[in-house]
Amino acid sequence: MTDVFDFMEQLEPYGEKPNTIFRLVQRHRLIIDPFAEQIAGARILDLAAHDGRWSYALANAGAKNVIGVEARQELIDRFVHFPQTDVKSRVTLIQNDLYAELEARVASGETFDVVAVYGIFYHIMDHFRLLSLVEKLKPTLVIIDSEFIKADNAIVQVLKEEISNPLNAVSDIPDVTHTVVGVPSKRAMQFMAEALRMDLTWVDHDLILEGDQTSMSDYYREGRKARFACALTPIGA
Repeated sequence: MTDVFDFMEQLEPYGEKPNTIFRLVQRHRLIIDPFAEQIAGARILDLAAHDGRWSYALANAGAKNVIGVEARQELIDRFVHFPQTDVKSRVTLIQNDLYAELEARVASGETFDVVAVYGIFYHIMDHFRLLSLVEKLKPTLVIIDSEFIKADNAIVQVLKEEISNPLNAVSDIPDVTHTVVGVPSKRAMQFMAEALRMDLTWVDHDLILEGDQTSMSDYYREGRKARFACALTPIGA
């Protein structure tokens, strides 16, 4: 599905940053293509949906319907410029706090086949709370794309993050410019999966991308922290 993002060349801010579209295509190979069978015909919840780009891509990959939740209304407003297609008709974007939306859907007894956690997991503090709420939606697959600490021990590194950047966290505290977020280690991710009785599988990005680091340097970063994709599935499923 390398052409799914082609229309973005005509949209701001993508048209000004051609490498961004190439990066989306490469990430698609990591966080959608390996799960094509599970996505086809699925009801999907996309957390921190931004402007709907991944919700749209998931629908394009065959999802029956996709509900995207995003805290920033100004990002959701961009979705009006996406093509008016059958793909778009299967996407609904909702403005709300992630935890509030999850709690409401859990309380109403809703279920989803797949939950996508693309690019938000290292912009929050309550990782286990989020995953616990997600687990109550009874998905057969949770896909996570996030930065992780590569340390062998189970830790969460706390960082200060500016909220004016639309790619960063939001805060419900008025008149602040920063909030705090946590980047979990891969071992911490394993502990959370075990506590939720879920299997954890890491995506081999080097194998899929064949070592091509173009616009994907964060997945190949040396040192303490790098980006990884992984999948959670219920044990025995």
